Amino acid sequence: MVNSAPLIDAGYFPKIVAYRPEYPHTPPVSHVLSVSHHVSFAPQGWMERWRHNELGFFNRLADARAIVPPGEARRYRLFAYRILPQVFAPTAVRPWQCPADVRAEPVPSDFVCLGFDAVSRSAADVLGFECSPLSCNGLASDTATTDGCLFPTLDAAVGGARQFAREQPEPGDYYVFQVLGALPARR
Repeated sequence: MVNSAPLIDAGYFPKIVAYRPEYPHTPPVSHVLSVSHHVSFAPQGWMERWRHNELGFFNRLADARAIVPPGEARRYRLFAYRILPQVFAPTAVRPWQCPADVRAEPVPSDFVCLGFDAVSRSAADVLGFECSPLSCNGLASDTATTDGCLFPTLDAAVGGARQFAREQPEPGDYYVFQVLGALPARR
């Protein structure tokens, strides 16, 4: 059973969001907001800046914004992530300890919950997280998701993480994230 521990602020990341992905059997999905960088992309060279924490996110909003190439801010959307302190392995769920360098600024009030994701990590020395089976493997076609290809609730994401850990559509243990995005500016 998953404990009732609160989600932990994991950091921020900018991405170019993929709209209208070509999944023939996922009509509700209009864009991909997954934690992974396989469908919606990270800025080139972001790792070389060495501002990220061990989870592959940025503790400060300013650092996340700083990796966006000059003049391209309009192409990127800024996300915040919170992680459930649990690891979903093929045979068990166990507590997870947040790395010491993860000290994210609190998520601002203009960020809203967009949904939840269950993503793989195949080795402890991998920077960040690897795949979201909802988008990377097209499993959104068999699962109730938001239009952003995310689980609509934390409970659904936990159920997804358990299933993915058991079935291994992507190798590794699974982690559950809340995905948040800034509200659009009012005009």
